[in-house]
Amino acid sequence: MTNLQANSATVRREPTGKRSLAAQWADLKARYASLPRRQQWVVLAAIALLGWFLADTIAWQRAAEWAAESDQIESALSRGAGRQATVTTELKRGVATYGAVEVPGDGAQGREELARAINDIAKKHKVAGYSYEARTGQRMKDAEASVLGGTLERLQAEVKFETTPDELPKIIDELESHPGIEAISSLRLTKNEQARKITVQATVEGWVVGGSRGAR
Repeated sequence: MTNLQANSATVRREPTGKRSLAAQWADLKARYASLPRRQQWVVLAAIALLGWFLADTIAWQRAAEWAAESDQIESALSRGAGRQATVTTELKRGVATYGAVEVPGDGAQGREELARAINDIAKKHKVAGYSYEARTGQRMKDAEASVLGGTLERLQAEVKFETTPDELPKIIDELESHPGIEAISSLRLTKNEQARKITVQATVEGWVVGGSRGAR
């Protein structure tokens, strides 16, 4: 009889594995409830003090960073507003003729847009022997560029393809008028009399903002 009771007790025994979070939380609340009232207040004060330190090091620090960025942007806008008084009539006519200046985009996005723009134009006109190689040219440091995210970078794409004399002016016109392309700084043409085509080697440029505003 004694052996049966022992075996039964062994079967009913709970496994000694890892306890669930709910069980641990219930145990923690039971321990807290068993403490004297004064010690309970000490525990609550310690938790509140820990929360205050976390808020001070995380939330308030981030708020201070946002405030610094806001002051920097406000300063740049104030300088821009001050320069408006010195805008000449000739500059206003230039803006009316060529359009407003567009702010350069993010570096990675700008590289993709430049490659996509040239690619799309090449496909549209069905050029042959197409090749594309991009590199980063000179960088220009500027106080206004730091507000946008870092330094202004010139992207240069070396493009090579073959096309017909009739299609060449259309391709050049579309490259120069595309909003993602700033200029064609170099253009070399080699005429192939036998194939009645022109081999084009061009350097196409665009400007982007290097770095990231969120980078620290």
